[in-house]
Amino acid sequence: MRTMLAPMRHALLGSLMLLSLAGCGGGDEVLDAAAPDADTFQRLVDADPPLSPSPDALAASLTCTPFTHPDKPAVLLVHGTFTSGFEQYEWTYLPLLQNRGYDVCYVTYPDRGFGDSQISGEYVVHAIRETFRRSGRRIAVVGHSQGVTVVRWALRWFPSTRVAVDDFIAQAGPNQGTANTSVFSTIASLGLIGIPESFHQFNPDSRFIEASNRGDQTPGDVSYTALYTLFDELVQPVQPVPTAALDFGLDNPRVSNILLQDVCPGRIVDHVTIGLNDALTFTLALDAFDHPGPASVERVLAAAGGQTGLCGPLSLLPDLVIPPLPQLLRGIVTIVLKEPSNGLPTLHLSRTEPELQPYAQP
Repeated sequence: MRTMLAPMRHALLGSLMLLSLAGCGGGDEVLDAAAPDADTFQRLVDADPPLSPSPDALAASLTCTPFTHPDKPAVLLVHGTFTSGFEQYEWTYLPLLQNRGYDVCYVTYPDRGFGDSQISGEYVVHAIRETFRRSGRRIAVVGHSQGVTVVRWALRWFPSTRVAVDDFIAQAGPNQGTANTSVFSTIASLGLIGIPESFHQFNPDSRFIEASNRGDQTPGDVSYTALYTLFDELVQPVQPVPTAALDFGLDNPRVSNILLQDVCPGRIVDHVTIGLNDALTFTLALDAFDHPGPASVERVLAAAGGQTGLCGPLSLLPDLVIPPLPQLLRGIVTIVLKEPSNGLPTLHLSRTEPELQPYAQP
């Protein structure tokens, strides 16, 4: 009898661990912030919806530095529309984070983000899982623009990713959609032109935005830091309710919604520089990486000795963080060498939004 009860007891304990990590449903929070062991994590992966891209395509989409800093969370970088991982990060965040002792990966999803964001999100799922496996601990993720929405898609519909991510830094993400795409979607719906599939999905009324926010905007035991700027020319509106915010006004302790100009009044930061080299954005990201919970403006101000120390005597002036010249040049050379293999993107022109994947159907 004892030999029969032992396996049953182990199976029960394993089942309870899975329930505590993944929750009973797609929107439940993770109860245990500790990283799962490899076997438990694989069971969570197996319970997720299958990924559409081929294993070879997924493997080719991820680039990582050597993993030599187990004392810090590895950082996964997720690019925005019109670009690729190496174009956005080889000369910016990758060397900047390496210099501060972080292992770094970046993912490149297909066709510069013109295609279905659901599929792009599945590339991010793979990238999160693989970065977590290689690092051996929960990771930090930084997304910019569409890179925010595809990370949120991964966290919403693939529960295994929630136990792999500790911090998510969302830079200028159209989390509630952006009003700037509505006119294009309207023109396309009239049959006049086609627009890239992902542009339909940026519409505030899109099925993609509804599915991303359905039930829980911030699933899992993940700390969310949403950063946005008054001078964003693409992700609008910023006021009174910022479309880039998450759980706005709900006082969620796992969420920091930060308007950069509330920290440094008048600071000139646009949609591009917030995801490339704005020093305040980078400082807030580091603060989130280095402390429990999301980024804290009060903590950053205290560390800098006040607003003047953080923002400078003229807070409206742009403040850029740039790697040393040899690393900057090396990054630019890397981009030039990789560019031919990147090819021309398919535009994925469509008059309608892609249908929701079966796993995201209401």
